[in-house]
Order: sequence, then C-alpha cells, then structure tokens
Amino acid sequence: MKIQAKYGLLAVFILVSALIYFLYVKPVRETIIFFPIDPSLSFDSALTTITAKRSNHKYAVDWKEQSVLNTDAFLRQDISLLYKNGKLAGILKDWKQNRRNLEQNESITEKESALFQGITFHYAEVHLPESDIVSAQTLTDDELYVILSPFSEFQSFRRPITADQKEWQHVMDQTTNSILKESLNQAIASFQIDTGRYRIASLIDLQSKQQELFSGFTDSKQKEIIGKLWEGLYRNYVLDIKKSDGSAISPLNSTIPYLLVSSDNKELLVVFTASDGSPAILRQQLTAPH
Repeated sequence: MKIQAKYGLLAVFILVSALIYFLYVKPVRETIIFFPIDPSLSFDSALTTITAKRSNHKYAVDWKEQSVLNTDAFLRQDISLLYKNGKLAGILKDWKQNRRNLEQNESITEKESALFQGITFHYAEVHLPESDIVSAQTLTDDELYVILSPFSEFQSFRRPITADQKEWQHVMDQTTNSILKESLNQAIASFQIDTGRYRIASLIDLQSKQQELFSGFTDSKQKEIIGKLWEGLYRNYVLDIKKSDGSAISPLNSTIPYLLVSSDNKELLVVFTASDGSPAILRQQLTAPH
C-alpha cells in the first residue's frame, strides 16, 4: 500500500509539473497582444528585403525579414506580408521565446513582370521583474519592380534610373493602383463609407504616412494604435479572414488593406477585398489622442 501511494503521488507530481510547463513555460502564441510600449526597449536592427534572380524563363523572388532587440525578450514575434501587384502572395510569421533576434525568409517562383511590396511588423514582449509586461515594436518595408519580358532584359529595381525602367514602373504602378482603387471603391459602396470624413492610406504606406494618417495623436498613442492594429490584423486577416456567415478563407490573394482614420480621431477602419471577391471591413475604436 505504501509503495502504491508513493507511486501515486509521483504520478500526480509529474502531471502537475507537465501542466505548469505547458501553461506557463512554453505557451503556444498564435496571436499578437499589445502591451504598453517601454521606451528603454529598442531594435538594434530590423529590415525587410526583396531581391530577384533569373532562372531560365522564370525567376525567384527572395523575401527576407530579420530583427534584433537590444535585450533578450520573453517573446519575439515578427509578421511579414508580401504583395504582388497589390495582392497577398505570401506570409511569414514566427515566434521564439527567451531571445532577442528573429529571422525568416522564403523564395517564390514567378514567370511574369510584377511589383512586389513587403511590410513587416517586428514585435517583442518583455516581462519585467516586478511582474509588469511591456513591449517594443517597429515596422520595416521594401518594394521591388521585376521585369521579365521578351522585349526587355531581365532586371529588377527599387527606383527607376533608365527611361525603360521608368516606363515599366509606370505600367506596373497603374496595374497595381487600378486593383487597389477598385477594392477601395467596392468597400466604400458596400459599407456606405463617407470618404470625406476619413484620412486614407494603404497598409504598405503605413510607415511613411504614419504621421499624416494619425495626425493629432501623440507619438506614444500612435504606437499603441499601430500595435492594436496589428493585433487585429493578425487575428482577423493573417490567420484567416472571417466572413459574416461564420466561414473563414485564406488571406492569400486578398488585396492590400486600406486604413481609414476618421477626422474626429474616433475610429480606424481597415478595408480590403478577399480572394473570393467579397469586400471586408475591420473596425478599431480609437480613444482620445491625449
């Protein structure tokens, strides 16, 4: 009886230890959760890069993101989105615990000229000794025009230099902008949005147009809005697009989301077109700028 009791207690101890490990030591984090930004945390480096290399009658697009925090973090997590001519072509998402660096890369094969645009949300969650949880975040982006045509040499560029490159840029910008404009107009009509009441920018332009888009908000408030924006995008766009009928579809081949901030700074709308052609909208309530 004593032996049985001893082994019974041992089994209970092992079970409790396993539960503690999986619940507290190694949680699965298929989400982003915004915590207050700690100004002492910063990224020593962060980047998103897109390059292309020809192979016979096709080419490979190499897409990479990496970041290094200035200290070890309880959780490091990066989300990177790659768009081809305005539509989602790939997603990189990964998380690691108890480290400061993170790196992801992928290569996709293409057979036609295209504009590739990538944006990455770099994130870190840090647990302080006094049990407070804080975070750090930053954005990086890149774009690349890739030309594969029987009437032109294979080439790729970020900014056009030659007359030929300027012409190709014009053509591909027109193609991409046409797709995105149609997506925005469809959302405006479907959700009866009065665009005169909103400041508008695409997700790809978030970093360059942040100050304009969130005019009237303090820098710390802007970071909070962006952090919560990516929290919502991760849950309702990156993992799957939730439809009104309760179903879900892959975000691949959906359009670059547009961000609309109301002129009274009370609401942020995110609109895009899903791969099945249906318009989608996400809403984020904004609190006072100060």
